[in-house]
Amino acid sequence: MSSNPINGINDVKSLFNSAVDDGDLSIQASTLMINSLDGSNLVGCMGAAIDDLETDDVTLVSTVLDASASMSSFKSAIKEAYDKTVQAYKGSKTAGSILASTRTFHSSQNIIHGFKKVDEIDKIGNNYNPNGNSTALYDTLIDTLTGIKAYSKTLNDNGVRTKCVVVVYSDGDDNDSNKTAANVKTISKDLLASEKFYLVYVGFQHNKEDDLNKVASAVGFPSVLTAAATESEIRKAIDLVSKSIIRTSQTQIGKSNSFFS
Repeated sequence: MSSNPINGINDVKSLFNSAVDDGDLSIQASTLMINSLDGSNLVGCMGAAIDDLETDDVTLVSTVLDASASMSSFKSAIKEAYDKTVQAYKGSKTAGSILASTRTFHSSQNIIHGFKKVDEIDKIGNNYNPNGNSTALYDTLIDTLTGIKAYSKTLNDNGVRTKCVVVVYSDGDDNDSNKTAANVKTISKDLLASEKFYLVYVGFQHNKEDDLNKVASAVGFPSVLTAAATESEIRKAIDLVSKSIIRTSQTQIGKSNSFFS
């Protein structure tokens, strides 16, 4: 078994500097991603050891769950739908090629696990407990994009092809980040220039006036799904995303970042 090539922040910096040299990242995006790194979020850049992978063609999935207090009424529905999604991954024909990472956020983040093979992922249990008073969406997205890009680059440099899906589930806009929507969009634009990235925003609307498409547009996430903030609609939305991820894992990289079609 080989260890993960990422052992510290300097390893990630080297990856991103190499990506700039290769024309895969702009200096602006690379700088934002490097500046987001600290000891607490480094695990988000890491995953299964190369020698433990069953294939040289994998799909990376980063799931980001809003855990602010406004989501507390839907805690059971989200946990149930999340666990069902993991079971769907495990039961799919491409189970051996899906590596998933999960984090929750409110004013701060909790990385539940880095990129694991799906048969090693447990039920979410008490790891999802929405109770935060604010929403640091932008900071969380930058850290998430940094993590998936770093691990994807690690795999690519070792001969493993990747498709990357980032899906965030949230019910509102940012109100507690140090970074801006424009910062996130700078990174999103670079990643979407590659055919292998899919950036998905799933917004749960508490009322008709919620303009969650605007939130997604501001951070440069082109694949958008909005649903009413009810238990039944949340379950349906997460199920649809699950099916789209499995379909994405079974298809060749195309010429667009279309996700739901």
